[in-house]
Parts: sequence; structure tokens; C-alpha cells
Amino acid sequence: MTNLIEKQVEEIESFSREIYLSLDDTHDLDHARKTEKLAMYLASLEGADVQICRLGALLHQYHPNRAGEVDLFLKGIGVEDSLRESLVHCVKCVELDTIHEAETIEAKIVFDADKLQTLGPYGFIREVVYRTRHKDITFMEAFEQAKELQELVRISLQTTTAKKIYGQIDELTQGVIKSVDEWNTLSFIE
Repeated sequence: MTNLIEKQVEEIESFSREIYLSLDDTHDLDHARKTEKLAMYLASLEGADVQICRLGALLHQYHPNRAGEVDLFLKGIGVEDSLRESLVHCVKCVELDTIHEAETIEAKIVFDADKLQTLGPYGFIREVVYRTRHKDITFMEAFEQAKELQELVRISLQTTTAKKIYGQIDELTQGVIKSVDEWNTLSFIE
């Protein structure tokens, strides 16, 4: 169990809120709440420290490139070294290209909590919207990238619970993909 005083938790929540308020609506406070809730759920089923997972999930949007900023902030509010290191580790391991560095179940859970939101029909649509708005690409380019991402994320899931959740939504996702493919080619009228 972690040793944080209520004031430190409130300061971490406030610090994490800052990043979400500066981002687009696919990475806003709603994304933070979903990541937090998923992380707590996964932690409860995977035997992980729920508070580390919860706070790591809130901080995850700083991503590995800003993990130093998170570390300095946590030092500044007096978070004990082992807890600070655990939270920073969650932030550092949240990307597809850094998850292989995860040494704790908590970092793996934060990764899964974030990445589950790129899967399923919800995640698929979210990714297409994000890509068409921010990457200056067409709908179909975004669609193809989102399809590729589905597979990359699926094979990168870290926990048994996240893999089960994916299994529950995969059929729906494949239906969405098939439907868009059919509309793109109008194959259903041939």
C-alpha cells in the first residue's frame, strides 16, 4: 500500500488535470477518468497496488518524453522515493515502444488501461477522429492506420484481464471494420 497524504493526492490530481485540459477532446478529462477507472478495475483483478495504478493512470498522459517533469513535480511535493519511482515508471512505460521496459504490474496495468481505449468500436472511432483532426490525413488513411493500431495494441496487452476485455469487444470491432470496408468499395451492391 502506498503512503500518501490527502494533500499529495490532491496535488497529483490537479497536476494531472493540467495536461488533459491542454489536449484535444480525444485526450481530455473524460479520457483521464476512463483510464483511471480501467486502471483501478484491472488492478483489483490483477492483484496490483490500486493507488499506484490510479495515480499512474492520471499521470500517464505526460508520456515518456515528459516523465522527468512528473519526477520533479513528485519530488517537489515530497512523495517518497519508492512511490515516486513507481509512478514515474508507469509514465515511462505507457507507449507501445516503451512497454517492454515495464518491470511492475502497475506499469503494465496503466499501459493496458490507456490502450484499451484504442480498441473496440469506441477506440477505433476515437483513433480515426484523432488522426483525421491532427495528422492531416484522409478518413480512409486514418481508418487504415486505426486498423493497424488495433492489431499492434492487441498483441501488446499485458494483463489477462485486459486480454479478456479485448476478447469481449473484438467481434464488434471486426464488424465495424468489415462494414466500413464494404461501404468504401460498395461491395454489398455488386
